[in-house]
Amino acid sequence: MTKCFALLLCLLVLPALAQEEIHVGVELQPYQPYSDVENGEYRGYARDLLDAFAAEYGYRFVYTPLPVRRLLGDFLSGRVDLKFPDHPQWNADQKAGHDIHYSAPAAPYIDGILVKPQHLGQGQQRIELLGTQNGFTPWPYLPEIRAGHIRLIQANQIDSLLRMASSDRVDAVYLNPRVVAHHLRQMRMAADSLVFDPELPHVEDHYYLSSIHHRPLIEAFNRFLEERAELVGEIRRRHGL
Repeated sequence: MTKCFALLLCLLVLPALAQEEIHVGVELQPYQPYSDVENGEYRGYARDLLDAFAAEYGYRFVYTPLPVRRLLGDFLSGRVDLKFPDHPQWNADQKAGHDIHYSAPAAPYIDGILVKPQHLGQGQQRIELLGTQNGFTPWPYLPEIRAGHIRLIQANQIDSLLRMASSDRVDAVYLNPRVVAHHLRQMRMAADSLVFDPELPHVEDHYYLSSIHHRPLIEAFNRFLEERAELVGEIRRRHGL
């Protein structure tokens, strides 16, 4: 009976939601193949996935690209309805007190250490200066960073971090290997200029879609991911994920 009532509620709420604009807060920074903003237009894997979902369920999504820190604030204050990407572990202290609904896993990712090829397999002990992007948290290395064994340098642009690593101004970078591969191609640098070291601590996880006030939409998105798994897989393959 409870499940039937929940389904009926979704059927009543979803059409009403579909008539209004749903503002999706997304990251302004370039992060292909996951996402990018060019001339104000949001694009990439996330855009194609969310557009496919919106088309199937009749939603009207309006994408609002924002700097990472402002995106979280606008999401928590209700200025945007949805947030992508998101993760339950991110900014947990700031999210405390908010009833946030997270989707099923929407995009796989790996974050880890990339080094010059000659340093591959040399272990963690050689890393004293680590570069990462603003807004990134190198979770596996927080104890060493807090203890002062590793010094962290953050930059807004991934290109800047890759140049720093290539010129030995940092010992390694903590980033997503797929994103690094995309940027190396864009920078016309050799594909093996920087390589992922799988033997070092890294994170394998997923990005999620989240909302505070639109739980039925999140549930509909979960059904879309499950029922249209073949389409979702095709979108992932198209973007090299």
